[in-house]
Amino acid sequence: MTAFGFFAPGISGLRGHTEAFAGISQNIANLTTEGYKAVDTQFAEMVHSGDGGVFEQFSGLKSGTRNLIEHQGNILSTNRNFDIAIDGTGFLVTNTLQDLSGDTQLTRAGSLDRTIVGTGAAEQAFLADQNGNFVLGWPSDGAGGFTVGTAVGSLQPIRIDSGAVGSAAAATTTATMAANLPAGSATGVNFDLNVGVFDDLGTSHTLLFDFTKNAAIDTWDLVVSTGDGTVTTGSPAAMTFDASGNLIAPANQSVGITWTNPAAAAASTIAVDFSRMTQFGGGFIPQETSANGNTAGILTDVSFNSAGEVVGLFSNGLNQGIAKLPIALVRAENALTTQQGTNFTINPNSGDIRLLEANLTDFGSFVPNGLEESTVDLAAEFSDMVIAQRAYSSAAQTVRVVDEMAQVATRLKS
Repeated sequence: MTAFGFFAPGISGLRGHTEAFAGISQNIANLTTEGYKAVDTQFAEMVHSGDGGVFEQFSGLKSGTRNLIEHQGNILSTNRNFDIAIDGTGFLVTNTLQDLSGDTQLTRAGSLDRTIVGTGAAEQAFLADQNGNFVLGWPSDGAGGFTVGTAVGSLQPIRIDSGAVGSAAAATTTATMAANLPAGSATGVNFDLNVGVFDDLGTSHTLLFDFTKNAAIDTWDLVVSTGDGTVTTGSPAAMTFDASGNLIAPANQSVGITWTNPAAAAASTIAVDFSRMTQFGGGFIPQETSANGNTAGILTDVSFNSAGEVVGLFSNGLNQGIAKLPIALVRAENALTTQQGTNFTINPNSGDIRLLEANLTDFGSFVPNGLEESTVDLAAEFSDMVIAQRAYSSAAQTVRVVDEMAQVATRLKS
């Protein structure tokens, strides 16, 4: 019977507002979920003109839930090295499987952690998002930079266990000596300065710089020595000052060393900067002794910086980038397909993924030790809930009235 078509508007209203309730419920449940993007249910009126009909007929509502992914959430500062937020447009890139054969997903939920792959000696740790997906980044090129590309294929999982990458030993090549030698010192008085240095194997050594007052005015004898080898060049040397106590020479001295402990270490040549040495009245005042170089180190921890670099902290005290996170963009963010609440996948409507470096774009930037809060507004959700409840009740009343009308018509016919 044609009259039973009168049920359609009410039933579509019930169905649509049930969908709205589901969206509101999902939003409220994720009020405190980092990186969550609120959803919104919209309605369109369906009007049917009929075949050859003169008058239009209201046929109910068509509902649709849309993602509000482009909305920016507040960024909350944390003290956790594994937290990172994106301020602006863009996403982190992840994959569900380590070998990248799984689904490539996008997320703005930056509460990252370790995920363990393998057991025993084969155990490895990788950077993962809160759903256990592998976070992807550009690998280090081994020379202080990164192998950067614009496609997802240029990315790889970021390994962060102690065996992932090492900090190589580096021999000392430069050193700095700064001190005041007492101008009134008698001939033969001497003062010592020590500085720690490294050979090419990363073995630490101590160089002794001995300054002895020469009988000549404003002149000191410099002797460099070490218990682990022989100083072959740059020692002894004469250090001279002018009448005002300022250094004349040598401002720089190249010191060559042949190591005997260990004998396998290559010979070192160290450029020593003496330019800040002085000879004033008063006492012997050491000001600075420093040198470059380092022992070998293993990875102990990681953190992020504003460029998106995953910075490794090594046991030798050095920091260096081991990977770089990209800013991933798509043409239509709100058209992405939702996966697991805070993860999204691309589709033909959203467009493909394009990768940019955060420090070379204005689309978005990384905020280390920060998390993007949920975009849900609790007050707005309760307001929408009241509206949806009233609309649902009205639709239910419509169905009830039509049902009563149908019953009356049936009884009249019988």
